[in-house]
Amino acid sequence: MTDAVADIENLCIGPESGGPDVVDSVRLSVARGEVLGLVGASGSGKTTVALSLLGYLKPGLTLRSGTVRVAGTDPFVTPSLRGRFVSYLGQDPIAALNPARRIGGLLVETTRRRLPGREDGDVRRDVRRLFERMELPTGDDFLKRYPHQLSGGQAQRVALAIALCGSPRLLVLDEPTSMLDAATARDVQRLLGTLLADGETATVLVSHNPGLVSALAHRVAVMSKGTLVSTGPASATAGVPHRRAPVTDVERPPRLVMEDVSARHGRTTVLERVSFGIPAGGCLALVGPSGSGKSTTARCLIGLHRPSTGTIRLDDQPLAADNRRRSAQQRRAIQFVAQDSAGALNPRETVRAALQRPLRGARRLDKQTGDAEVTELLARVGLAEDIANRRPGQLSGGERQRVNLARALAARPEILVCDEITSALDTSTAATVMDLLDTLRRELDLSVLLITHDANLVAEHADRVLVMSAGRIVGTGAPAPTTYAGT
Repeated sequence: MTDAVADIENLCIGPESGGPDVVDSVRLSVARGEVLGLVGASGSGKTTVALSLLGYLKPGLTLRSGTVRVAGTDPFVTPSLRGRFVSYLGQDPIAALNPARRIGGLLVETTRRRLPGREDGDVRRDVRRLFERMELPTGDDFLKRYPHQLSGGQAQRVALAIALCGSPRLLVLDEPTSMLDAATARDVQRLLGTLLADGETATVLVSHNPGLVSALAHRVAVMSKGTLVSTGPASATAGVPHRRAPVTDVERPPRLVMEDVSARHGRTTVLERVSFGIPAGGCLALVGPSGSGKSTTARCLIGLHRPSTGTIRLDDQPLAADNRRRSAQQRRAIQFVAQDSAGALNPRETVRAALQRPLRGARRLDKQTGDAEVTELLARVGLAEDIANRRPGQLSGGERQRVNLARALAARPEILVCDEITSALDTSTAATVMDLLDTLRRELDLSVLLITHDANLVAEHADRVLVMSAGRIVGTGAPAPTTYAGT
């Protein structure tokens, strides 16, 4: 491709310790103004290929052969290409922002670094224009905010502004909407469509969302097990959800009850008289837009946020508001699986060590028994035994999330609180995880609170759905996409 901004030729990447390549003989080219969708199952190598365009490899991997060129230069040899010529936007916007820096100052500093020599007044005007392009407020009160004062959609737009600062030749987007609620994701998708229509920036879009790829990409490259298996024009591949029969009888008495719970952040009420129950073996879906109170509800349940009023009961026994005041049995009974699979794991700790902690702490198993249980847990979530000796940075997003699920199951809980656990997974891996949860509900009488914005996921796996808005329950009933359209 004569006007290619990025070229990858016969790229082979593998573990430093030896073993088969995780990326094998991949060839790709992206032209100016083109959006290339890079898709495939979790562990297929798509993120490894995308990161190679920045001259970056995950710890434990090495470049074995092949070449990468961005604007005619090798990013592995010239890391200074990052930011000015090639820029990256990941799925976790908060991770892209410095929590100690105000967002306006962060954009000013980034602009000065990428466009040296510009006058201060010009830089500040550039920053405000960039915020306007992101459809964000440009007033001083907003520019002085810290990242934790932003909604998920605002944080992603600020992270996108940083990525576009300096007008890079190549933009790498890695699941840019996967951590957003449905309405916010649609807004960000529309904004990306507008920004990428200028015909100047080459873009690689890594995603497992067929709707996003179909809407934004010109071509699609499909990866499987480290190899490029096909390329072609973008097309919608979204499937129609199949509603399974309920796993459990939702008329059974509730095991976990939240009754008239209200909660505050400072002087602001974020939950108001929230009530629901989850029976043994039941799956209750909690849906709603960003900022509706879903995550605060979860934090109250696991004892990390103190309600101002109301009660929470497990097996008819009241739970203390503070997790530290709950009994060991109560703490073991309710386990949390977070959205951020990478942030939930210690990057310096092996998978074996991560799983051994609850086995020893919650169940008092010795090392030999614990090692045998680690193997069983990994097999239960569909992971090979050798995963136990790896660290989080050596795993794909799907593998990390399954490790987090295995760690929660290690305590043999009664309740799983799952906060957007499939948002960063490809469709097939997400289906595998949810099918696993359905099986566990049947076999172990496990109760699940499923916090999500995926309408298809709710329609297929939940027994009941609660719709939240502005801290209140505004709707309840049998799951169906029309029940919560627009969330």
